[in-house]
Amino acid sequence: MTITVLPPRTEPMIDDDKFATLNWTAFFDSLAAGDAGTSWTPTFVGLTEVGGAATITGVYYRISAKLCYFKIVITPVTNTSATLGTTYCNNFPLAIQGANVATTVSGSTAASAGANSTGIYAATWSLITSPVTITGTIEAN
Repeated sequence: MTITVLPPRTEPMIDDDKFATLNWTAFFDSLAAGDAGTSWTPTFVGLTEVGGAATITGVYYRISAKLCYFKIVITPVTNTSATLGTTYCNNFPLAIQGANVATTVSGSTAASAGANSTGIYAATWSLITSPVTITGTIEAN
């Protein structure tokens, strides 16, 4: 068991240069070691895959009890296409409560997408031959 020594209450949290003081930084860093991430294999509804099944990988990181960050990478054999509102990942491992999702297609922002209890929705893209990355934060249980 690790004992965390709290910084003195009289010590300021920030120094004259507006940076956190060392004792407070050490204190807050000791509260959470961070999440190493959990991998899963996402499945999609409505994803068009040309040339064979795309390689789809996913990872999510628990930031807090209710908040997590996720990343899905879709690597096509030839190309992939998706349609906003009908293409979505339907097997996120946690129960989705709310979401703020950004979709990136081949290094450029495509469009905002969303998520609900059904899954994580993709933006529209067409005939993309390079990997597609979908990232976002989700409120999940």
